[in-house]
Amino acid sequence: MRISTIDIGTNTMLMLIADYDKMTSTILTVKDSQQIPRLGKGVDASKNISQESINKAIEILNEYKQVCTENDVQLMIPFATSFLRDANNKEEFIEKVKEQTDLTIEVLSGETEARWAFWGAVYELIQDENPDENVPKKTKHPIVTIDIGGGSTEITYSRSLPDNFNKQILMSQEIYGKSIDVGSVRIKERYMPTQPVFPDMIQDAEIFINKCFNEIKMDLANAELVGIAGTITTLGAISKGYDIFKSELINGLTLTLEEIDDIFDDLCDKENNAILKMGSYMEGRADIIVPGTLILRTFMKKYGFTKINVSTKGLRYGIFLREAAV
Repeated sequence: MRISTIDIGTNTMLMLIADYDKMTSTILTVKDSQQIPRLGKGVDASKNISQESINKAIEILNEYKQVCTENDVQLMIPFATSFLRDANNKEEFIEKVKEQTDLTIEVLSGETEARWAFWGAVYELIQDENPDENVPKKTKHPIVTIDIGGGSTEITYSRSLPDNFNKQILMSQEIYGKSIDVGSVRIKERYMPTQPVFPDMIQDAEIFINKCFNEIKMDLANAELVGIAGTITTLGAISKGYDIFKSELINGLTLTLEEIDDIFDDLCDKENNAILKMGSYMEGRADIIVPGTLILRTFMKKYGFTKINVSTKGLRYGIFLREAAV
């Protein structure tokens, strides 16, 4: 069955269309699309989604619905995350979307978001494992994923990964997830309203981010770190000097903390227009890449990570597996 998962986030709306090969447990991507409407603009302060954002979401969902029809999709699963969890008028948003698109939005809890973002990020590690018993298993050590969104950041930990996966394993594997209300749009609106950013902005934001990460009660020592979502994939593109986003080359990259620090320092001093000129992938992200990068480097320094593996997959792939895996 061809399935589409639509991730309605604080900053982006992402759509995956894919088939599932049951014999090999492989996701066969048909289409992977992105738009950046920033639906969660102002929600941190007002706790309400604007009428403009509601209308924009409906417009994009109808566009995505048409693409799904053209690609013979049999099941569409739209879901929303932090900005809709936070909004006082979430029911109005859900009802208007239903009326004008005939789609029912699932609002993911923070814990659910963390679990399925984790599986979306790591399922390729399981598939790529070398079957030779004499080769050390990449999956037999702790794994941590970080998913930096516009409104929240999800940290998920597992002591190891299974040798293979099916729906029962995906649902029952012991993993520990925490959703924290710190995201790139939220930090921008609270602490970094201008670009370039100044040292006092960075200092105040870093204090707040560190305090938020104190909510994490997991032992992350000796774990491998995998990062997903726009901040981290954009850093991958910057590190390679790309002017267009090349998903197939960015997926699987390793970034060091030193590289991330250098990119951060460079971005802090740039005007918004200069950041936009770095690549087409900066459209809709130029004013939040610094806050997002600050979240990442603060987390890595706090928990002693010196490198991070980049995944271009993530939550939409995890929700796909929730529906398609057998």
